[in-house]
Amino acid sequence: MPTVAATPRIFELGLPDLALARGGVVRSHRVRGWWWSREGDTPENPAKDVPTVLLVHALTGSAVAGGKDGWWDPLIGPGKALDPAHHRLVCFNNLGSCYGSSGPGVEGFPAMKTVDLTSLDISRAILLALDKLGVGRVHLTTGGSLGGMVTLTLAALAPERFERILPFATSVSASAWVVGWNHVARQILRLDPGYPENVGRGLEIARQLAILTYRAEPGLDARQPRPAPGTDAGYPVQSYLEHQGKKLRNRFAAQAYELQLAAMDHHDLTQPLPGDTKPAISRVRAATLVVDVDTDQLFTPAQAAALAAQLRAAGAKVERETVASIHGHDAFLIEWKTLGPLLTKALHLQAPGP
Repeated sequence: MPTVAATPRIFELGLPDLALARGGVVRSHRVRGWWWSREGDTPENPAKDVPTVLLVHALTGSAVAGGKDGWWDPLIGPGKALDPAHHRLVCFNNLGSCYGSSGPGVEGFPAMKTVDLTSLDISRAILLALDKLGVGRVHLTTGGSLGGMVTLTLAALAPERFERILPFATSVSASAWVVGWNHVARQILRLDPGYPENVGRGLEIARQLAILTYRAEPGLDARQPRPAPGTDAGYPVQSYLEHQGKKLRNRFAAQAYELQLAAMDHHDLTQPLPGDTKPAISRVRAATLVVDVDTDQLFTPAQAAALAAQLRAAGAKVERETVASIHGHDAFLIEWKTLGPLLTKALHLQAPGP
């Protein structure tokens, strides 16, 4: 058994300038990444024989996928579903986010009044980062929500590089339902007296709104039950939402939040890529495991079925699983016992040939 590096690595890369899909150019382009692999397999000197698993974070996530504060830590590590003894595990902070990659307020990033980010932009930044590392083919790429959108977009942009994908709780394009919720969140941010540089309470309330769409009624009832009769302590769900809002205010930036919402809104692989005539989703060749959540009110099982059908029509090998959960959309960050076997299944899908 190969020796695993004791802890994951954080690294940074300088990348070529990136022209954005809806106008503007990212200059002095940088990306922050997270890496966990065998001893001797490093971002500075990647080994040739270690298969890569690329993880893509969701809306307000970071590159830190595993280890301390990792958003998928229960699934990552020696003996877990994603084992750095067997695969090189890599995650990049999204373009336009606020955890070390080029984004609002960083030198070389376009002014907020002139920039509108897309899932294509985030995906192209990731491709540039993989190129800089010298990573060609990727064994498995996976992510949930916006991370699932980027996973699909990567496989459409460079079908020859992505062998397997697991898009979780996502869709081929953002529905009017998703865009509508994002629109309301954006208006809340813009009503904050400190907008755009100093958004506080507005970011808290936008997050509270989002949390309600990420969860499902049964899960909220289970975890935030009504108070006992005769008490005046207030409703637990109210304090829960306030807590979630304050947490995001303390760790995220409102301008980055707007850009990630925009990337989700503009996601639409039913349209062709520039210079092409066929829907972008038809370019995907990766063996695919489409996973949805039965109580997800943002990305419904019906949308997952449509995604699977479109991929099959394009000739991709597709399997589909539905996670049963009381927690709704955020099940991809909660249902660890279910997620582990799904990742194992995705790792062993029969990939198309070179």
